[in-house]
Amino acid sequence: MAALTGRHGPHGEQAAERRFAIRINVNIEADLVDQGRRHCTVALTNLSITGCRFESDLPLRMHAPVTLTIDGVAPIEGEIVWAEGKLMGCHFAEALSPTICNRIIRTLRERQERR
Repeated sequence: MAALTGRHGPHGEQAAERRFAIRINVNIEADLVDQGRRHCTVALTNLSITGCRFESDLPLRMHAPVTLTIDGVAPIEGEIVWAEGKLMGCHFAEALSPTICNRIIRTLRERQERR
């Protein structure tokens, strides 16, 4: 949460105060495509049904529409809502179902157990 300190929304409230979905720390590779159709691999560091945080070498602007693809899940559309260096926050256009969110986390855990 320290990374959110000082970020304010349209009505002055801090990002942490606006958040209502539980975020789970993860380490997941995903493919990202931005509006300009640039492709890159990003590292998701947390995930919730409403959004995610990821690290990327591709510079993205605020409110840029993006599409994330995670193995085993349909492409997820979202928008960049904050950026701090290589870390970025993405708000999903539609909330993930808890089933999809759990599938992503379960797949991640299975991969880690195989290592």
